[in-house]
Amino acid sequence: MQVAAATDSARASPPWNAKALALDNAATTTQERINTGVNASALGSSWTEVRVVPKNDRLLGSLGGWRERLSRAGFNFTLTYMSESLGDVAGGRRTGFDYSHQVVMGTDFDLEKLIGLKGLSFHMLGVQRAGRSVATDYLEKTGLIQPQQDYGVGGNVLYKLVYMYFEEALFDRKLVIDVGRMPANLKYGTSYFGCYAVSNVICAHPTALSVGSKWRSWPFSQWGVTARLNPGQDLYAQAGFFEASATEGGRAGFNFSFQALGYVVPVELGWEPALGHDKLTGHYKIGGYIDTSDHPDPFTSVDGTPILISHLPARVEHQRGAWYVGADQMVTRFGPAKDQGLILFGLAGWDQGASLQGQSQYTVGIIGQGMFPSRVTDAISLFWTWQNVNKKITRYQELQQDLGYATLKNGVTLPQSNFQVLELTYTAFITRGLKLLPDLQYIVHPDATRTYPNALVAGFRLLAQF
Repeated sequence: MQVAAATDSARASPPWNAKALALDNAATTTQERINTGVNASALGSSWTEVRVVPKNDRLLGSLGGWRERLSRAGFNFTLTYMSESLGDVAGGRRTGFDYSHQVVMGTDFDLEKLIGLKGLSFHMLGVQRAGRSVATDYLEKTGLIQPQQDYGVGGNVLYKLVYMYFEEALFDRKLVIDVGRMPANLKYGTSYFGCYAVSNVICAHPTALSVGSKWRSWPFSQWGVTARLNPGQDLYAQAGFFEASATEGGRAGFNFSFQALGYVVPVELGWEPALGHDKLTGHYKIGGYIDTSDHPDPFTSVDGTPILISHLPARVEHQRGAWYVGADQMVTRFGPAKDQGLILFGLAGWDQGASLQGQSQYTVGIIGQGMFPSRVTDAISLFWTWQNVNKKITRYQELQQDLGYATLKNGVTLPQSNFQVLELTYTAFITRGLKLLPDLQYIVHPDATRTYPNALVAGFRLLAQF
């Protein structure tokens, strides 16, 4: 359904009045985006004045009205299928094609509607993943670059629990508290705009900050509590306290044992304005985390000399972390939906400590959503990201090279330094509940070395919401 239909009241009012924007903002909820792992619907589900996608943006529609009845009673469910089929068509280690998929299954219970507990809700979600990695099969050896966002742990098991937590909304949702099992970075340092890209390096948080840390993303889970304060003026502040888990939920995610190696404490401050007469929406954030679990220094031994020289155990780092800044801002509006315009995007992060695999990451992007009158639900996006490897890992590999090692740390043949990904993606709304995203990625320095030629990866993401 691609043609916008307007009511009489919409024709009499400006095309992007405050009422339309507020209703659209409610249509594409934070929970929808969390449930799918990407933007749940490119332009939201529905709003009164203008409708450019079906009211039930699901392949199965309203299920004969049962979906609405269940929702009014306090029960909502999520079932999505996402596949990412990509091939290395030039450069890299060798050419070839791989398929991977992710099935998301979740439920949300409004306990105020169900049993009268004011402001309380319960959320549970799991995934099933399968397929192969185009990165390690064809692109490079380490898996440092992951062109498929849905590839990773959680495969070969029918249901891997990602989160299961209670949410309490207080003071007209000015304070929201979540308690239970969930990834520590589920709501920190993320942006659903990043998931207009297919690459895991961009979607949906900076991997240089999280890979190898206990600031985990799905499908991992850990015990934790997080609170978000919304004082008004489009401002928010949030902080959390999480177990640095030894088990991370186990194979199926249902290992609920508490075996803390330390604790993860994330903090984020943000501003989400709608600027000017055209209500140009934006999101600005600054945040970071501390991880108190112990980890070995990758270069330095207990006596302060290089491990390769002293042959002594590594020095133990007792605390590490990272901080980040991010922003997106609509600069031109094409229509009334919240994200229907030209949007500039940026996210940068820096690791603090010796033992994380990354050093820093910088990502910028531009998204044109609903820019074609005949394809108002479609979007085109261009992203560029640069990620630097931990300098201590580079120094270790350089020393190995000087000592005549044929294979260096991480299985590479040259010291690692940095890599870049340039990605162009088109988001095409095919029909109710179905999107196709053709994708091109140009990868500079696969493996973060010059061992293999720069690579061109091509393919698509298919997202079906039931």
